[in-house]
Amino acid sequence: MIRVASDIGGTFTDLALERDGCIFSTKVPTTPTEPDKAVIEGLQHLLAESGTAAAEIGLFIHGTTLATNAVIERKGARTVFVGTAGLTDSLEIGLENRFDQYNLNIEKPRPLVPRPLRFGLQERIAVDGSVVEALADRGLEQLEAFVRDQAAESVAVCLLHSYLNDSHERRVGEHLRRAFPGLAVSLSSEISPIAGEYERGTTVSANAYVQPLMARYLERLQARIAQMGITAPMLVMMSEGGLTSVETACRFPVRLIESGPAGGALLAASIGRRLGIDRLFSFDMGGTTAKICLIDDGVPEFETSFEVDRSYRFAKGSGLPLRIPVVDLVEIGAGGGSIARVDSLGSVRIGPDSVGSEPGPACFGKGGIFPTVTDADLVIGKIDPARFAGGSLVLDRKAAAAAIATGIGTPLGLDDVAAAAAIAEMVDENMANAAHVHATEKGKDIAGYTMVAFGGAAPLHALRVAEKLGIERIIIPPNAGVGSAIGFLVSPVSYTTRRTHYMRLANLDLATVRRLLEEMHADAEQQVRSAVAHGELTEEWKTFMRYVGQGHDIAIRLDGTPGEIASPRLAAELIGRFEEEYRRQFGRTLDGNAIEIVGWAYKRAIMRRDAETIWSTEPPSGTPQPERRHALFDPVSGRTVSALVVDRQGMTQSPRPGPVLIVEAQTTVVIPDGFEASRDDSGCILVQQRRKRSTQSSGQGALANQIMWNRLLSVVEEQAQALIRTSFSSVAREAGDLSAGVFTPDGRMIAQAVTGTPGHVNSMAQSVFHFLKAIPLEHWHEGDVGITNDPWSGTGHLNDFCVVTPAFRDGRLIGFFACTTHIMDVGGQGAGFEGRDIWHEGLRIPIVKLIERGTLDTKLVSILSTNVRLPQQAMGDIMSLVAANHTGCVRLDRMCEEFGLADLDALADYIFERSAAGMRAAIEALRPGTWRAELQMDGVERPIRLVADMTIGDGAIRVALSGELAPSLKGINVPYCYTDAYASYGVRCLVGPEIPNNFASLAAVRIEAPEGSILNAIDPAPVTSRHMIGQMLPDLMLGCLSAADPAIAPAEGSGSLWNIRLLRQGVTNAASHPRFISLFFHAGGVGARPGLDGLSATAYPSGVRSIPVELAERNAPVLYVRKELRTDSGGAGRWRGGLGQVIELRARDGGDMTLAAIFERVDNAARGRHGGVDGRLGKVSLKMAGPLAAKGLQTVPADDTLVVESPGGGGLGDPLARPPETVRADVLAGYCSLVEARTAYGVVLNDDLSLDDAATGILRRRRQR
Repeated sequence: MIRVASDIGGTFTDLALERDGCIFSTKVPTTPTEPDKAVIEGLQHLLAESGTAAAEIGLFIHGTTLATNAVIERKGARTVFVGTAGLTDSLEIGLENRFDQYNLNIEKPRPLVPRPLRFGLQERIAVDGSVVEALADRGLEQLEAFVRDQAAESVAVCLLHSYLNDSHERRVGEHLRRAFPGLAVSLSSEISPIAGEYERGTTVSANAYVQPLMARYLERLQARIAQMGITAPMLVMMSEGGLTSVETACRFPVRLIESGPAGGALLAASIGRRLGIDRLFSFDMGGTTAKICLIDDGVPEFETSFEVDRSYRFAKGSGLPLRIPVVDLVEIGAGGGSIARVDSLGSVRIGPDSVGSEPGPACFGKGGIFPTVTDADLVIGKIDPARFAGGSLVLDRKAAAAAIATGIGTPLGLDDVAAAAAIAEMVDENMANAAHVHATEKGKDIAGYTMVAFGGAAPLHALRVAEKLGIERIIIPPNAGVGSAIGFLVSPVSYTTRRTHYMRLANLDLATVRRLLEEMHADAEQQVRSAVAHGELTEEWKTFMRYVGQGHDIAIRLDGTPGEIASPRLAAELIGRFEEEYRRQFGRTLDGNAIEIVGWAYKRAIMRRDAETIWSTEPPSGTPQPERRHALFDPVSGRTVSALVVDRQGMTQSPRPGPVLIVEAQTTVVIPDGFEASRDDSGCILVQQRRKRSTQSSGQGALANQIMWNRLLSVVEEQAQALIRTSFSSVAREAGDLSAGVFTPDGRMIAQAVTGTPGHVNSMAQSVFHFLKAIPLEHWHEGDVGITNDPWSGTGHLNDFCVVTPAFRDGRLIGFFACTTHIMDVGGQGAGFEGRDIWHEGLRIPIVKLIERGTLDTKLVSILSTNVRLPQQAMGDIMSLVAANHTGCVRLDRMCEEFGLADLDALADYIFERSAAGMRAAIEALRPGTWRAELQMDGVERPIRLVADMTIGDGAIRVALSGELAPSLKGINVPYCYTDAYASYGVRCLVGPEIPNNFASLAAVRIEAPEGSILNAIDPAPVTSRHMIGQMLPDLMLGCLSAADPAIAPAEGSGSLWNIRLLRQGVTNAASHPRFISLFFHAGGVGARPGLDGLSATAYPSGVRSIPVELAERNAPVLYVRKELRTDSGGAGRWRGGLGQVIELRARDGGDMTLAAIFERVDNAARGRHGGVDGRLGKVSLKMAGPLAAKGLQTVPADDTLVVESPGGGGLGDPLARPPETVRADVLAGYCSLVEARTAYGVVLNDDLSLDDAATGILRRRRQR
């Protein structure tokens, strides 16, 4: 059968035609306004080149970025979103976090459905699937009227807990389809039946948003290829790496987003099947990005979530999350066109921005002036300028060298080749680090994988990246430049479905399991058979399991039919498989902890009989050009060597040792010394490492140090990810309330993970000094692990446990790893700040060894377990800290091996010197002097006035804190470590935010607080709620910096988190009203920023993530009634303050609860700046009983509802300067009321909400007098 595959990309549309085992391929420019035009043009070219008639085509396969582009460009359908009443703002509030801790100017992902197009439906399903409030016909009638009034083209429905009980969603769908025949209706229970209302809501919104567009496009494309005479069936590539029918693609178009990159992973998997290789590492590097994917047992890893439309292109968390099956690809900004520059630390940075195809790299001769990766590859000899692109484009080496000299060489004092080598090495290091972190997140050791490299730039860099990863075997397939399109040709027809369904193994309901699996089987079977009737059937079952309380689950594969799987031996079989896999990933199991299933996945695939024929015939060979010699710079030896240049056609099965350049029209394969390459009978280049090389002989000291610094940052990020994966506490796994870092033997922090919160990140920097004081250096041995939760030795209160592990190399201690996280319960009174001293607040562990020479101190474990309310969770989290440090030690040892390091001393000196210099430069850019700011807090017994005097000068910033700082009798006192952490963080948000945290960068900001004061509490002061004051300090610091430069700082925000801590303690009826302790992170509004409105319902300065309502209701017996943005709460200004939110919740089980309240900004609002108005005050109350105190333990009766209204951020600038149309938009969205528009902004709207320009002008002029 003759088959054609087309892949529409952002710049080019790739096509591949397979005939009799030979591949014909082409690239044509994508036509964005009419994407099918490029497909037809490419098809015509391939038919002519291969001598094929249109009628001979037996199968047409298509992949497109159209759905992706519609989301990014916001060119989808007018969509109505239907959610549970009171909870429709989940699309906008999201997880309340910031994806970049130090960037005050981030913008959060913009919802696809704006607020005026959201409808709240009166209904409610509980977390167990029961109906709390039935869906009435009246609600459906109101929805019908709303859809009609809004002239909706599509509707997305996402009702709470519909993944478990979809009856209400199905009724909505049936009603709308009857009322509006032809209306596109998407139900979240069909699109993405997975717990988590924010992610499920964005997914179903995206499906509805692109559905009408994709249906029209696919129908048009089918018609156009039919007009050409192609009568073959058309299949469409999905993001999960499988083909589907046009009918299914039109129903679930969200599954087409990011479908193109999946083709490359499938190509790699096909090569693995042919060569009998089970574990592969897919490496695709093009002009703008690099994509990596792990493949196990011949199947690419897949995930059920990814992000689209990242506002900061490669920043995790900056895009819209989609919960659909997707090939698990990691994308980084590293391509041939990526721009290189020197940062403030004098280090080489690559991307993420790219020069694109126009003007392209400087060597293209089209006017490009920025140094790029391609320019560097040319200068160091990886590219033969006369053979690039088959000789169609002659590269200009002089232009490349000039751009590199200007951008890199001159600033760093390097010659052209050394500067180019720095670019190449840094981009390779970035890609290797991304692969390391990704593998750690998946619990894999990447060193045992085989790399498959494709894409125009990948063969140039593959061998060096592989060397950094410890990968010894590399494969470069033919036609690598159109790898995704060729991958489509080998793709199966498949469909994956996943369901959330929580079940404990101790009481597994086999009937429910069988029913669920049969439903999933039938769903997948229907979708697959709609695309193809015959072929080799494969299927894959997975269940996702974890210890009860953990957040990260482990996938366990199962075999058989639903009836065979749901057998009486299932529970025992799952326990065995889970413990085996858990032990493999984490080195231990947690005996005695209950195990649960959180969900199931089923993939049904039919491998077409013709799929693998592309490997059946060796591609035709031309006449190879004569071999010759070419100068190539070797980054390992640090010198230029003579490399043999060989045509790919001239390669045979006889191995050729490096250095060799294997040249073809689309790319060049660079084979360095220590490797050898051959070609197999299908045209693949097979590369094998024969000798390991160490970079210790490299003469590029500064560059080597930069690379090792980057690697060290990657190591500590892997350490943090290991903690998240194994943690039991939701505050670590969901909220990211943790820190991780590596230290010198004398206790100075060298590097710290970016994952974490400021309170942990900055305070932990001092922790190892305290450990060394208690346990001198000579008393640390291999296998030791130290522990403490002492507030003055760790991170400020007893709930934060800090674990320290020595790192050894060849028997010598070379450093320490430390990490910390919040543990929910540590005994004592359990919650609140009512303790009168540290002993009231819980169990206090001094600095001791938890593990000595590999032996766990069981007596200490017994003490810990006996004195906390949640012993399994507490010990699980402590052992997660141990595992995280172990990960750091292992990764550090590998790093030292690769770079030939005996210790970290010289690298640490380099990092400290560069960091100190970078901070000095940043500080010297500020206006010198002493600047004062004040901040008024509500306090507990009395108001608290904070004063800061910030002195800028002599390359340092010194802050003297004063004010009304008498210590409190309540647990709101702040140990100095926490004061220092948040005060210095506030400064660093505007001063040197790009400089990584370490001993030197933190030392440039010095914080002073009077000893014994509330900001420098001394033992044994109660400190459990130290965050209340500590998290207000960044606003105080920004006030000082605003005095120094009014143009740089935002207005004040809500500051301290508005956490809802609920508990039930003492003697209760455990069956009906069980004891529990829960902590739900929530936030108010952020202050308006220069040029930007404040972020609404977003945590600053903390940055923690909130827990989705559907998961919060599983963690505690509560029911959220409302969670919406709070109208008019953001302070008015030219730039409006961020809005707070209104949260209403009650007990689900009919029992009383205790609220441990500790809310700030109830009496003292977040202040505006430069004419901006203050934000609204916060409130806390009971719906029936009325106001509650903002501080202290209070009862929430079983028959009442807790109402929490978080404060808004302050405005910035004169409200009368805010454009009237912007104010009108705020009114339409419900952010601002009509009254507020008139009184605060001087904007008058007519009854139809149109702008009354004349009345607005008159009112504003009157106000300005």
